[in-house]
Amino acid sequence: MAIANSYPMGTPKSGDLLLGTSVPLTPEGKPTTRNFSISDVTTLATQGYVEVTKVISNAEWIALPTTGIAVIPGVASKRIQVLSAYARFNYATPSFFFSSDLVLTSSAVLSTLTSDSIQARVPQDFEDIDGDDLAILGPEACTPSLGAPLYFGTLSTATNSGGGTVSITVRYTLI
Repeated sequence: MAIANSYPMGTPKSGDLLLGTSVPLTPEGKPTTRNFSISDVTTLATQGYVEVTKVISNAEWIALPTTGIAVIPGVASKRIQVLSAYARFNYATPSFFFSSDLVLTSSAVLSTLTSDSIQARVPQDFEDIDGDDLAILGPEACTPSLGAPLYFGTLSTATNSGGGTVSITVRYTLI
């Protein structure tokens, strides 16, 4: 038998194959050795969740205290459950700053938020001065609204005087 770690390292492509064992669904069947494509393994590993990234312009960022930005559209008879989320600040020259929590919520009117409607937040006073910071939103216990979209925003002042964008990435499942 060959020694697996004697082979050179490589970067997998979706059509590459992995060697594995297919286990039958019934106890009477025998396990068989099979090839599995990287793309099929990836599909199996990500089954059950979706990941989206929304790029927010500088003008949208500045308007956040009054206008929540829809990141995920609502789905009838389903609730959005946030599994993980992060914001990346892509500044042009100066820093991004906000003096209140960044939130993901099912309420478009950010001034009327209640604690049970917030799904994830970044604590206030985060500031990115050189464009290489990442704000990870911590998921929270909440009551997601049935059929409602998921909005991103802040309750207070968001500033950026020199341009740039914010990318918000959310991994979620529908329940």
